[in-house]
Amino acid sequence: MINRLYIRHYAIIEELELEFSPSFTVFTGETGAGKSIIIGALSLLTGERADTSVVSYGQDHCLVEGVFTPSEHMKKCLEEAEIDLEEEVIVSRRISAEGRSSARVNGMSVTLSFLQQLFAGEADIHSQRDNQHLLKRSNHLLLTDRYANSERLRQQYGEAFRLWKEAEKTYQEMLESVYDDRDLDYLRYNLKELNEAAISEGEEEELLLKEKRLRSSEKTLQSLHQAFQYYEEDGGISEKLYALFHDLSGGEELQPFASRIEDLYYSLEEEISGLHRIADSYENDEDDLDRVEERLYLINRLKRKYNTDEKGLLEQKGILEEKIAFFDNKESFVAEQEKKIARLKDEVYALAKQLSDRRKQAALSLQKDVHRELQDLMMPNVRFLVDIKEKDPAEDGRDDLEFLISLNKGEEPRPLIKVASGGELSRLMLGLKTIFTHLSGTGLLVFDEIDSGVSGKVALAMGLKMALIARDAQVLTITHLSSVAACADEHFRIYKEDDASATHTRVSRLSEEERIGELARISGQDSAAGRTAAAELLEKARTEKKAQR
Repeated sequence: MINRLYIRHYAIIEELELEFSPSFTVFTGETGAGKSIIIGALSLLTGERADTSVVSYGQDHCLVEGVFTPSEHMKKCLEEAEIDLEEEVIVSRRISAEGRSSARVNGMSVTLSFLQQLFAGEADIHSQRDNQHLLKRSNHLLLTDRYANSERLRQQYGEAFRLWKEAEKTYQEMLESVYDDRDLDYLRYNLKELNEAAISEGEEEELLLKEKRLRSSEKTLQSLHQAFQYYEEDGGISEKLYALFHDLSGGEELQPFASRIEDLYYSLEEEISGLHRIADSYENDEDDLDRVEERLYLINRLKRKYNTDEKGLLEQKGILEEKIAFFDNKESFVAEQEKKIARLKDEVYALAKQLSDRRKQAALSLQKDVHRELQDLMMPNVRFLVDIKEKDPAEDGRDDLEFLISLNKGEEPRPLIKVASGGELSRLMLGLKTIFTHLSGTGLLVFDEIDSGVSGKVALAMGLKMALIARDAQVLTITHLSSVAACADEHFRIYKEDDASATHTRVSRLSEEERIGELARISGQDSAAGRTAAAELLEKARTEKKAQR
């Protein structure tokens, strides 16, 4: 969720700062006032590329900065990148007139790919004809699994499928291979090497964490040795302090002072002894660091040798054992390997059936939900179909799945991507997003005139649907329709203003009275009667929002 947006020297925006509601915010304004410029600025923060045309004329750079409330996904990304995590996440993009671009998150420089990863699944910026996530056939199976709450079953199936195919590949390679004694010696050498290495699952990650902790102790150890030098060297603090209380102890009048200084001396000696114990523990840790680094070196050497990761090294032992067993006793190995492949195949087909049954059951429910949402959006003749056909087992199961839709009576359902009408596509996308936004966990949805091509009751229905989505996510919408704008919780007006030297885009948050005036203006009825109608529309939208399920 975005809390604040700051823009400077971006296109015709000289300087702009906005604070957002966590629910449904709408932007209206005349054509060319700069509404879509704000969407462009938001896109930069999520990792979109930019060119020098976004820099205001006569300026050397532009700056866009957003302040976000982090989701769990964003927190994980920041932690993995070792970026300090605060209560809010500050993301900035700076584009220079010479074409240089920089991105920062909480003050640390990052790449555009990191921004894309940070906002993956978190922000959905939609324009009317975008080839979006929901339109792509390749995503329909995953969306259905998410709807069916079967991602875990899908992962189980995927792992079983991977093991089956690897077993088949290894079996085939070994059938086609001919080994001589020298090859066998090499296989046995590699197996002995891996057995002696005795790498355990998760060991590398534990070693890396320990290495990081041990290295952080080096600075502390340096400080301790410096302190010991100050205190214990010839003519150091210990020697001088000892001499001080001995020199003072000769006079009766000075004896109390000498006594207290002597107490300080022995107290300081105890503290230095404590520091020595800490230094000893760190020096023992240095020995541990050598062992940790040697172990990491061994693991990395083996990873390079076998061109795999830690998990692959563990699997490599089994592969080598199977190859050696094959060489020693081909007939027995072939029989055992065939049994293994048959067992894995049975497991894959069993999981595939469970997954397919769950998908088919979910498809019936999803069809009803989509039909209901599109009925609400004034599409009475719509038919939504989750088309499932059987295919050979693949990484995602045995189902070839695609969303199909028919918008008019007598039409056969067609793929979503082939829906032609802009207005109908807008409603279709909005209906699907209403269902899938909650499931996907998307925190921010931005609609850039998704309501193009609609009007009247349909526009109000779309506005109410956006308000419904805003119960689960923050929604920002640019619209030219008063019925949509009336459904928002917060309303901004974007307009252009001229000064002596240039034209600038301004944005103002509207009060209740100003909002009524803006609704009348965009309805084309900027009059007393138009304002009365706008006030009635605003009240109607509020009533309808409260009545929504």
